[in-house]
Amino acid sequence: MPAESSHAANSAAHIGHVIERVRRQARVSPEALARQTGAGLDHVADVLAGQRFPSRRFIITCARACGADPQVLLMVWEDEHDRRRTPPR
Repeated sequence: MPAESSHAANSAAHIGHVIERVRRQARVSPEALARQTGAGLDHVADVLAGQRFPSRRFIITCARACGADPQVLLMVWEDEHDRRRTPPR
C-alpha cells in the first residue's frame, strides 16, 4: 500500500474509532444510526470500521443522532480531513 493510501486509511480508522465510541456511549445501534443519518447500513458499518472516511454532513447528523456536540466531532473530522490532504513526511 502506498504511503499516501496508508496515511488516508489511518485517518479513516481514527475518525471511525471516535464515532464508534460516541455511538456506543450513546447506546445507539448501527441500524438506528443508519436510519437517523439517512445513510445505508453498509456505509455506516464501513465508517465505524475505519474503512471509509465520512463526509462532513455524516459527522453532523451522526453527532445529533447520538446526542453529542456536533462541533466537537467536527473538530476531530477537520483534523483528520486536513491530515489526509497533507502528505506524510
